[in-house]
Amino acid sequence: MLDFSHKPFADLSLRELYDLLALRDRVFVVGQQITAEAEVDGLDPRAVHVIGRDASGQVVATARLFFDARPVKVGRVAVDTHLQRQGLGSQLMAYVHQVLGDRPAAMSAQAHLEDWYAGLGWRREGETYVEAEIPHVRMTRG
Repeated sequence: MLDFSHKPFADLSLRELYDLLALRDRVFVVGQQITAEAEVDGLDPRAVHVIGRDASGQVVATARLFFDARPVKVGRVAVDTHLQRQGLGSQLMAYVHQVLGDRPAAMSAQAHLEDWYAGLGWRREGETYVEAEIPHVRMTRG
């Protein structure tokens, strides 16, 4: 079971920011070899950052929420590579849903995760498209 919190960018400590960026780098750049899109993309200052910590306090899960978008945009959903497929992604998304409340939300989900997101209440909209050299689908909730 992870311990979750969320903070706007301005409230992140330098250590938290480093840990979030390092986690996203491990998952997206190293693990998935995504190099077509910059991981540090200039959007972090606009986001509320979800932070999931394990029992030792290490950051092992994250997501970005953009409340300035309509619907709210969810992105950079990540669980540390060595902990994937253990239910932590479902815990992360349950927390994201709690923070979202009844606000409508949208995300650009990797297509191979479509069924998983659908099981969490998200719906596909439109056709598959390529983003960062990976097939994605737009998914919405609420």
